Amino acid sequence: MLRGRLTGEQLEAAADLADRYGSGALRATVSQNLLFIDIPNEKVAALAAELGKIGLYVEGSSFWRGAVACTGTEFCKLAITETKGFTRWLVGELEERLPQFDQQLRLHVTGCPNSCGQHWIADIGIEGKKIKHEGKLTDAYYFCLGGAVGQHASIARPVGYRCLATHVPESIERLLRRYLITRQPEENLRAWFGRHSNEELHVYLSGKTCTSLNAIYPPAVCRTQLRTRRL
Repeated sequence: MLRGRLTGEQLEAAADLADRYGSGALRATVSQNLLFIDIPNEKVAALAAELGKIGLYVEGSSFWRGAVACTGTEFCKLAITETKGFTRWLVGELEERLPQFDQQLRLHVTGCPNSCGQHWIADIGIEGKKIKHEGKLTDAYYFCLGGAVGQHASIARPVGYRCLATHVPESIERLLRRYLITRQPEENLRAWFGRHSNEELHVYLSGKTCTSLNAIYPPAVCRTQLRTRRL
């Protein structure tokens, strides 16, 4: 489910499909998806087709499948930025810009330092900020890269780069195009992040030469020690 949002009609239809193809049980996940359980193998393809008819796509793009967004300013008084509509727009932009991208990707958007969107365990995690642009406070995002869960769990690295929300798609495009061009055979995105410094990743995101980040953002865990320094 893109952004973890369902309409009432979609939820009713999903419940009906769970009854028709399985045991009637549905489970929600922390990655903002639905699990249909107890589905016989011979019914999986038919269920996937039915889900597509109600706008729940099993075979979405890497960006669609891996996107997670917190509630944002629409319903959360703690949020700094709008996230749900932004994430939908961001995914659409990336699908158009990088249709050839072939890796699993966790793309998490959180609207404030509380990190309900869990940007610190994402391959690409962005945290909502405000920056002054043309005399007005405007939505912006700060980038953390290389987070993971599971066997190779790690905390995402703050790379010292933030930009206007409207510039996020082009920043991610620059980063992922660099990965596609320079990756080694069978090298996944997490491994590629691991062999590049924060300064290098900053340059790939911004498209500009960067001075040493250690003087500005000393190495630290993304979700804690840098919060007061980034604003």
